[in-house]
Amino acid sequence: MVNLDRATLDLVVACISVISMLVMLAVWHINRDIPGTGVWAAAASMVAPAFLLIRLIPIIDIPMSLIVAFNNSLTLTTTLLMLEGTLRFRGYPSQVRWRWGLVLIPAFILLAFLNRDDMIRRYLFHDVIAASLMLGTAFILIWKTRDLDLLAACIGAISLSIMAIGFIMRWHLAFISNNNAELAKHPLLNFIYLIVVLCLLGWTYGVSVCCNLRAQKSILEMAREDVLTGLPNRRHVDEMLDKAIAQSGRNQQGFGFILIDLNHFKSVNDRFGHQAGDLLLKEVAKRLKSFCRHADFVGRIGGDEFVALTFGVNQESQLDSTLLRLKKILEGPCTIQGNTIEIEAALGSALFPTDGRSADKLMQTADQRMYIDKSVPENILAAVTQRA
Repeated sequence: MVNLDRATLDLVVACISVISMLVMLAVWHINRDIPGTGVWAAAASMVAPAFLLIRLIPIIDIPMSLIVAFNNSLTLTTTLLMLEGTLRFRGYPSQVRWRWGLVLIPAFILLAFLNRDDMIRRYLFHDVIAASLMLGTAFILIWKTRDLDLLAACIGAISLSIMAIGFIMRWHLAFISNNNAELAKHPLLNFIYLIVVLCLLGWTYGVSVCCNLRAQKSILEMAREDVLTGLPNRRHVDEMLDKAIAQSGRNQQGFGFILIDLNHFKSVNDRFGHQAGDLLLKEVAKRLKSFCRHADFVGRIGGDEFVALTFGVNQESQLDSTLLRLKKILEGPCTIQGNTIEIEAALGSALFPTDGRSADKLMQTADQRMYIDKSVPENILAAVTQRA
């Protein structure tokens, strides 16, 4: 087996760890709004000094055993932070878990210093913990991910898994070795060392791509979201309607298209101001969200007009029942800035494919019926009353 020069290997490892640190710091700086990136950056920042110290042994006058103990303490803390960062990135934050994790760090430091002079004990302790944390991180990273997210997550997860296998192999070597001298001379140690650190680049690249995809999705969602209400905007509504027509046409299933227009909305703005009008629109959006079943869709197409798509509706009677349910949820009093405002809405509906097979036809039919509903005398009520 070809022997690797340890001094050269230490230099390569130190350079890789610094590169990983700089990349993760840049990722965190660019994507501060993404949960977990700060913890990942902290983890990467611990890897670099851990390996740089080993490279500086000939220069600094510190016992090798102390530097190794410091290195092991930092690497175990790093793996713990990698797991915590991944949990936060995947949407599982927990202050209780974080506090317990911080308690483990002093334990890592203590055990690393107690085992600093015994290579076998050090590897038996260090490697099983590091491998377990890495495998857990890899699993969390790919858990319930799909499409491009899964591909990016797999890069990081596979890299971590290979690193974990490397630590397991080193643990096995320590377990079967008779003494420290025999273990220190084993030719596989340097190869395991190199593979583990090279996979650190794979992990760094993988999570960088994950963050990039998350940022791109966030930008796309912002472009398809109404800023005021948080509902899908006109662009998203049009996309969803076209998609619903295509899918329902293939499956020969109907769906209901509902236009919603608030009655007397202008009088709210005129009497109480535009801020009150904005708060009213937010309240309407909240009520529309509560109306939605799992597969339904609601959006705002502009001003005081909203849209709802209700799936699994194949008959006029079903659509009529849906309209009654929507009206019951949507209409009623609400309090805005100390004023009681009665929410009333005109509804117009169209049934696919009975009333049309195109977006334009469904929109036209629903719009006509909405204005008929708006003109019904019982809907022409004083909608705004001020609390005494």
